[in-house]
Amino acid sequence: MFQDDVIFRRFEREDVDNVWHLHRSASEAVGVYGPEGMWEDDLRNIGEAYIESGGDFVVAHIGPQFAAMGGLQPVGDEIAELKRIRVDPAFQRRGLGRRIVSELESRAVALGFKCIVLETTTIQVGAQRLYETAGYIRRGEGRLHGYAVIFYEKRLSGQDALGFC
Repeated sequence: MFQDDVIFRRFEREDVDNVWHLHRSASEAVGVYGPEGMWEDDLRNIGEAYIESGGDFVVAHIGPQFAAMGGLQPVGDEIAELKRIRVDPAFQRRGLGRRIVSELESRAVALGFKCIVLETTTIQVGAQRLYETAGYIRRGEGRLHGYAVIFYEKRLSGQDALGFC
């Protein structure tokens, strides 16, 4: 729906406040809003946590509006974790989440990753649909930071989709 209006770019230091606001408002909108904690430390230092560590962090604008974001964080030589996928509630259900995921997958391939892992809470049904329609496979369930979560993974292009990461 936003084919021509969306601008994707790498995170810049000036984006810190917008990233934090989007993280908190999008989390609240889906019911996973809690007190601030150390599990959010990566958002306080995106450069170090994502970009300088060999991953990436992408933001999307629609006109002047900060609309979406997401990170790619290395967890091994060939595996990266998709993290902090957030879409402003005003722009949800219009394909923007899928475009952020696709942008991060392209960047993962360019960076040499062969597999992406992620987790999402069991109450985030929309996120589950997004990941499953994008080819992510459920690999288990568990608990993180007090939430029941589902673990997903996806082998990137050219990789055997049947094997585990």
